[in-house]
Amino acid sequence: MTAHQVEIPVPEHLRRWHELDAATVEPGSVGFVWGNCQAESIRRMVAPAGAEHGVEFVRLPPVFEMDEAEVGRLHELVGVAGVLVTQPVKDEYRVPGCGSEQLVALLPADARVVRVPTTYYEGLFPWQVHAHDAAGARVDAPLTDYHDLRLLQAATRGWDTDRAMAAIETARLDPEAVRELAAASQRELRRRNAALDVDTTDSVVAGGAEAMWTVNHPANATLREVGAGVLRTLGWAGEPAVPDHQMLGSSRAPLDTAVLAALDLDPAAARPRWELAGRDVPWAEVAEAQLGFYAQHPDVARRAVDRYADRLAALGC
Repeated sequence: MTAHQVEIPVPEHLRRWHELDAATVEPGSVGFVWGNCQAESIRRMVAPAGAEHGVEFVRLPPVFEMDEAEVGRLHELVGVAGVLVTQPVKDEYRVPGCGSEQLVALLPADARVVRVPTTYYEGLFPWQVHAHDAAGARVDAPLTDYHDLRLLQAATRGWDTDRAMAAIETARLDPEAVRELAAASQRELRRRNAALDVDTTDSVVAGGAEAMWTVNHPANATLREVGAGVLRTLGWAGEPAVPDHQMLGSSRAPLDTAVLAALDLDPAAARPRWELAGRDVPWAEVAEAQLGFYAQHPDVARRAVDRYADRLAALGC
C-alpha cells in the first residue's frame, strides 16, 4: 500500500466473506444466498438448518453493492459451494458474471440450487414507484429511496410543498383502479415466480395490509414462505429461523385508508406517514425533500411521470 492509499476496514458483518479462500474451503461446506436486499433475510432464516447439514451459509453483500473483483471472488467460491439459493438476477446485471444462471453454471456437479423470488408487490402502494436516469440506472429519492407518483407529478407542474400536500390530501381515489392494480400485480408476481422453486403470491395475498412494508420489502410472514420453500426444496426438516423483529421493516411506507377500503382490508392497519428507522416522518418533510430534488433533476420526474401516465390517469391523480 502506497502513502496515498487508505486501507478501508472490512465491516464486521462481512468479515467471514472476506476471510474465505476457495483453496482452503472444504468442498460442499459453504452455501450462498444471492440477490438483492431480500437475500440476507433469506440467508438468516435458512442458516441454522444449513449448519445442521454441514453447510455454512456465508453472508454476502447484495448484488447491487458488488464490484467486479468481489464477483470474481464469488465465482471462485461458488466453484466449491454445496448450496446456492438465488433470486433471478440477469446476466451482466451490474458487472460481468453477476447473473444468477452464470453462477449456477460454475457450481460443482453435486451442488444444490434453489431458485427463489424477488417479491415485488404494488397492490398496497399504488403511488410508489422507482425512477431512473437517462441511462436507465435507478435513482433513489431523498429520505425514503422510493418515489411517489403524486409528488413526481407535482414536480412536473411546478408546485411547491404546500400545493402538493393540499392536492394529496384532497384527491379522490378510484377504488376500482386500486383493485385492478392489485390484481395485475398479483398476476405478475405469480408469472415471475412460475419457473422458480418458491412462489410468494399466496402469502402476499393472505398477508393483506401486513404482507409488505414497501413494494419490495416483504414483512417477515411473507419472507417466511421463502425460507420454508428453501428448506422444503432441499429436503431439510424444520422451520425457517424467523426473528422477532421485522428484518426489512426499518422503512415502512404509508398505507392509505382509501387503498385499504378499496381492497377490503382492515382500516386500522392504515399508516398516515412514513416510518423511517423508527421515526414517524411527516409527509410535508418527505415532500419538501423530494420536490427539492426534482427541482434539481427535472428529467427524473418527467421520465417517471411519462412512464406511469396510464396509472396516474387511472388513479385519478
